[in-house]
Amino acid sequence: MPGIFGLIRKRDTDREENRLMIEGMLSRLSHNTNYTSDLHLNDWFALGQISIPFAGEQKLTFDKEMDCAAAFSGFIYGWKDMTAELTAPTKQKAARLIAIYRKYPESLPEKIDGSFNIAVFDNKNRTAVICNDRFGHRQLYYFEDDKYFLFSTEIKAFLACPSFPRDIDMHGVANFFNYGYPLGDKTFFKQAKYLRGGHIVRFEHFQIAFKKYWDYNYGEASNQTIPEFVEEMDVLFRDIIRKRIDGAEQIAIPLSGGLDSRFILSHTVQAGKEPHAFTHGKKNCLDHKVARQVAQTLNLKHYGFIEMQPYWLAEFAEKFVFLSEGMNNAGPAALLGVSREYNLPPKSTAFINGIFGGPTNFGSPYFRSEDIVRDIAFEKKLQNLRRSLWGDLVGEEHYGMFSENVAAFFRDDYLPGIADEFRLQESVSEWFCNQKDVFFIKNRLGRHMNLVDCNRFIWHDHFPLADDTLLDFFIKIPVRLKLSRTLMTEYFKIKLPDLAKVPYQATGVDLYSKPSLWKRKFRGYYERFKHYGERITQGRVQFYNMRNYAHFSQWYRADTRVRNYFEEILLDEKTFRRGYYHREGIQKMLDRQRKGGNAFFTIADLLAFELFNRLFIDR
Repeated sequence: MPGIFGLIRKRDTDREENRLMIEGMLSRLSHNTNYTSDLHLNDWFALGQISIPFAGEQKLTFDKEMDCAAAFSGFIYGWKDMTAELTAPTKQKAARLIAIYRKYPESLPEKIDGSFNIAVFDNKNRTAVICNDRFGHRQLYYFEDDKYFLFSTEIKAFLACPSFPRDIDMHGVANFFNYGYPLGDKTFFKQAKYLRGGHIVRFEHFQIAFKKYWDYNYGEASNQTIPEFVEEMDVLFRDIIRKRIDGAEQIAIPLSGGLDSRFILSHTVQAGKEPHAFTHGKKNCLDHKVARQVAQTLNLKHYGFIEMQPYWLAEFAEKFVFLSEGMNNAGPAALLGVSREYNLPPKSTAFINGIFGGPTNFGSPYFRSEDIVRDIAFEKKLQNLRRSLWGDLVGEEHYGMFSENVAAFFRDDYLPGIADEFRLQESVSEWFCNQKDVFFIKNRLGRHMNLVDCNRFIWHDHFPLADDTLLDFFIKIPVRLKLSRTLMTEYFKIKLPDLAKVPYQATGVDLYSKPSLWKRKFRGYYERFKHYGERITQGRVQFYNMRNYAHFSQWYRADTRVRNYFEEILLDEKTFRRGYYHREGIQKMLDRQRKGGNAFFTIADLLAFELFNRLFIDR
């Protein structure tokens, strides 16, 4: 995605070699014709940035007087806790970073209000600082050996370095096939790591050092009343949305049937803007029906529906895997087709994205009421996390797709993989519910959903629900107000009563009502009927669940272009020669999907990993 990249030579100097390598990194990141780039070259480091230009904003600079270079990616919306001359508005933001680094060398990222990655190089003292925001939503990867330290927003840039090994990290691959995404700092490359959110990387005295400057820390929950919480979050978000839309000629907002997108949209309208809202999915699905009511309630002038086409799965699969570097299933490839249909100018459009809502703002946590406990054995925690991951779906049929040795490795790595990452979250709170929430925020949200979001490669992608002030607010909310989106629901009733009358996609009823037990039971019976109907008819009849916006399993069976694309790759001799797979197991899974089973995401994982090998290992 657009971002910063560069290299540090740990021991020697070689300006020409640095030039060749930074230009090689740039060439591997230049996959969008709208991107512009800047480079700065030195004999011991090289620094670059590539981005969609935004209204003349400076993202890379070199200050000759201070002998410093700086660059950033993402967006800086303001400055925190500093003197007036360092908080005044400016488009010379890279230069401002140098001034802040000079005055506050130990706390640079804590002075920035934004969603960012930053690099500052002090040539005079031969030191450097690379850091990200608290969330780490704008990916930054790094590679280190005895000679180099490389960093980039996409791993593919490291392929420009002759010493970068293409060895596969089987623990990262095991995470992917066990849970659906790599955990923690793992990637598919053994030597490429993900920089976790809230971290600073320092280079001084010819050594690289990592420091965590921020983490979740749950103390006493606030005893504010619900109306007091509502007033506070209203003031906070008015300021947040204003910063995200400032200077944009057009505003694009994806609108679903959920609460986060209508919350963002209503605040954008209240700010006096006329955004373009889009809903995507199958025509007349529940998302479409609900979003249409939201648009009518807000009197939107620009609302459109984009019907997702099944063949987009085949058309965009390779591109999506190239962008996500294989670490996500191939299903979200269809979203590249959606983005193509917006028909707005990327350079002047702010894409206001609600993808990081829920567990980082006002509720919809990753825990349940039974998780609100303190005294629980570690093994019980692991089993709880297993059930919340893919534990019920990963069984012998799943492992049967792999060769005997690979399947055994994946099985053995399942619980240890969770344990290694979860231990890092236990210190955030004494309550298991908070530990579990942070585990999934950092992994399912921070790693998985980050890679689902391919819009950041195409648009000025802003995340208004991922903000430091909202995060501080979220941490102090009592857990009872997070369950069932209680606080968000009360906000709509108090501040947006007309929108509260519009049904919520997750429940099918408005925010003043509760879904009846009879309807929930009927829906469950109906879903089972459709499932068995597809199995009985051997997949020849498609039953679409209109509560969902996408129907991957049905599209796979109904569209021969999609089915042929998947099967030609997964049954190719080239695929089996890698030694990862068991032919009969994969054929069985493909047959199951053809004949009415819901195995799409399993085979979409297989496709993504095979395309990763073809794009990044074979070549």
